Amino acid sequence: MVSASSLLLPSSVRDLASCVSDGAVRVACTTPASTLVTASAAASSSPSTHSVAVSYHATPLSPSAPPLLLRLTWSHSPVGPPTLSFAGPTASCPAVLLRRRKGTRSLPSYDQHHPPLALFWDLAAAKYGASSPEPLSGFYFVAVANAEVVLAVGDLAAEFVKTKFEGQIPKARFLPVSRADRVVAAPNAMHTARVRFAEGAPEHEVSVGCATTSGGGEELWVSVDGKRAVHARRLRWNFRGNQTVFVDGAPVDVLWDLHGWWFRDPPGCAVVMLRARSALESRLWLEEEAAAPGFALVVQALKAPH
Repeated sequence: MVSASSLLLPSSVRDLASCVSDGAVRVACTTPASTLVTASAAASSSPSTHSVAVSYHATPLSPSAPPLLLRLTWSHSPVGPPTLSFAGPTASCPAVLLRRRKGTRSLPSYDQHHPPLALFWDLAAAKYGASSPEPLSGFYFVAVANAEVVLAVGDLAAEFVKTKFEGQIPKARFLPVSRADRVVAAPNAMHTARVRFAEGAPEHEVSVGCATTSGGGEELWVSVDGKRAVHARRLRWNFRGNQTVFVDGAPVDVLWDLHGWWFRDPPGCAVVMLRARSALESRLWLEEEAAAPGFALVVQALKAPH
């Protein structure tokens, strides 16, 4: 089982969870999925720019070995094409920038627990959304170890594996662990990411936005599949908070900390985290050492220069 310390989440996120555990903010409400309303604020928000998305996936290869933790980093800036880099399971395994739009690459074993990896990818026909550096369709990324597919990402991945290996190679379980998106955003900005909150769960489009109301106040909203799940107003007072919503019938904690965005000079970052819980009775994530954490999506936003 992957421990919480394996999430490698930014320190600001751990500080956010610590703040909640100190009792500064309690769960405000729980919103069943059937009661979510359309997020109208999305229509007036502009997409974020210069974003980086870092995804961690864990693959248990054997009961006696630690899970294989793999990292994909998608990056995009206004002055260049999107890029993809890959990092293996240990700190001694350096990140590899995959410069070509299509190719293969072999990575050696770095210790006795982690086998060599073979990488296959094709981004030549990838289609991208307005704000996320990760493609929406038309691509695949596949990693193979011990004659097993240990990671397959993209809508073309299944067809590639079937054609390349003629159905002779098994597919290991690979679990979504966490995703951290770092974006540079304007004050009225929206950032969108597509994630799965659990193994085998359907993919969801999560959007996080901040806007100025007609009365001059500020509001934060989080939507799932185009429906508003969280709506926080008067952010200069409610700059920290959390709510619980339901996605696929399971509770997802939504936490935010906008103190750095409003009150630091130079401005710090705004942090919003969505973290899945395995059951309604489980506690809100409080400790970094808590066992078996659910998937976490973290969005860190920095203010764009004027």
